[in-house]
Amino acid sequence: MNTTAQRHPIVIAALFVCALWLGAVPATAQQTAADIERLAAKIDTELMATCCYAQQISVHPSEAAQLEKADVRRRLKAGETERQILAAYVAQYGKHVLAVPPAEGFDISLYVMPFILLIGGFGVVVLLARRFAHRSPVAVAGTAGLTPDVNQRLDDELRDLD
Repeated sequence: MNTTAQRHPIVIAALFVCALWLGAVPATAQQTAADIERLAAKIDTELMATCCYAQQISVHPSEAAQLEKADVRRRLKAGETERQILAAYVAQYGKHVLAVPPAEGFDISLYVMPFILLIGGFGVVVLLARRFAHRSPVAVAGTAGLTPDVNQRLDDELRDLD
């Protein structure tokens, strides 16, 4: 009786799993179509139109972009992953087919340089602010370093001009 009691829950669990699997097949097929379209729309924003490389295929109106969108969906339905599809496009067209360059090699500078420039610009502003804050007062123009005789002569000449 012990062995029958042990087998009984296993049979019930197996039947339960089969029932779940059979009941979930149509729902999974519907979810897969929605998931494929959602993932395809995401990939469409990551690829540039190969006719001119001016816009992403998600917004480009050309026939080439439409063909690429159809190709992405065909590949997803065939079971390829997002990474595989992007890698195939990069292998065929080069890195410039990607809307956002990968953060590797020299391309990482595209992500790092804005922060470096921002920090450097802030440093320049701080240095200039300190320099202007610590300046000595400016002498009055026209009287700095002049002797009284020269000042008198300048005043006389300015009066003659009036």
